[in-house]
Amino acid sequence: MPTAPKVLDNMSKNLTEEERQLREQAEDGVIPDRGRESRMEKPAIMTKNAAAGRYWRKVLERMDGLVILDDLDSDALGVYCVMLARYESQCKVLVQVTKQLKDAKDKPEAVADAVAKLDAVSGKMQSLERNILQYAEKLGLTPSGRVRLAQKRAQAAAEAQADPDGDLYGD
Repeated sequence: MPTAPKVLDNMSKNLTEEERQLREQAEDGVIPDRGRESRMEKPAIMTKNAAAGRYWRKVLERMDGLVILDDLDSDALGVYCVMLARYESQCKVLVQVTKQLKDAKDKPEAVADAVAKLDAVSGKMQSLERNILQYAEKLGLTPSGRVRLAQKRAQAAAEAQADPDGDLYGD
């Protein structure tokens, strides 16, 4: 299992001054500046989904001033927001099923039916939680995701600096 990524300040690894500078530059902004702000547009998957739109606005507000997401990330962020909206609706279903289970305490068939529904809802919620966390990691919405993006950028800059003509022959 690979080691977890760390912010430069938390690293105990010995880095050369050049590696340290590249890493600091990568942590300042994870995506290169295109000379303009990104124009995040809601993807079609979010149409007529008010809860997903609410999550979209909330994520973009929280990320104001950060240069992590780009125009190309709109679809992935849209799917992430739709999954959060689905999770919200599954939470409501869970509350209903839990209430059904409490109301059916003396009826064995009703209890069995409510437990089966509870298991199905719990399974769907666990799957959504796993997917939400994976998307958040890939989008850089988690601390480790942001550090991983900075690491990739620093590594790419180091490789470009090491051999600026390395891509000429398709190696």
